[in-house]
Amino acid sequence: MNTIFRLALVFAVFLTGGFVCARGITNLSPTVEAQIYEGEIRSVSAGMWVEAEWRIEWPEEVFGASSDVLAAIQCQMIDDCFGNVSEFYPTPDKALQKIFSTAYSKLDVPPDEDGSVSPLLRHLDFQANVSIKFADAGSMGYVLEGCHNEGGNGCHSYVKARVFSLSTGCLLQESDFMTASGLKAFPKVFFDRVSRKPDVKPCSNANENDAEAALGNFMIEPEGIRWWLRPYSVFPGYAGVQDMLLTWQELKPLLKPGKEKVFKGIFTKSTL
Repeated sequence: MNTIFRLALVFAVFLTGGFVCARGITNLSPTVEAQIYEGEIRSVSAGMWVEAEWRIEWPEEVFGASSDVLAAIQCQMIDDCFGNVSEFYPTPDKALQKIFSTAYSKLDVPPDEDGSVSPLLRHLDFQANVSIKFADAGSMGYVLEGCHNEGGNGCHSYVKARVFSLSTGCLLQESDFMTASGLKAFPKVFFDRVSRKPDVKPCSNANENDAEAALGNFMIEPEGIRWWLRPYSVFPGYAGVQDMLLTWQELKPLLKPGKEKVFKGIFTKSTL
């Protein structure tokens, strides 16, 4: 164990306070009462790179959601941010123990025979930024922008977008609001749109089947529905996470009757 590195990390955690909490999110009032968990761990030197940052809007009360539904949403949020650990760490302050433990473990990597330690074994880059987008008209949505890398090459960033039914706690899927023919047509429609982005080019062998990677990763917005693509699906890894908004006009042929009106209703009622 390297005492100097451990003291440096402890000092960094002490300096940032580990995490801080603040009650209330004014732009969601009165549909959501939330608590904000935010903080960072940072210890960077010639032999170690540990950076962890988080800002999580944690819903404690959601108008129209039962305690069971709220618990289901909270479990999904924990699993999205920290891996499938909600059974053991049901709240962010508990789940952050896993991040602290991982950070400390970087100090205890045994050296090689020559006494050196690869910097890659002392690498942690963790980010979790969760923002609640709406909670109205029977639905709630949040977006997680994250990263988790412990020394590997390539792109480790991701986005997880979730929309829940406030009556059941179940995740909304495209099959809930698209017709069967619309769902079948979606990959081609989405690929044709996203592949025309002016700032990045798709992989040379990418096709509409690769666009299916966006399914289930969407957020309802006032102007339409936005989908996110993970790295290495349609675009090369260096392009990172890519997204594309399909407008209500573009989506009209794909949607079940009445769904556009329901989704637009989220924002005519919400204070967002």
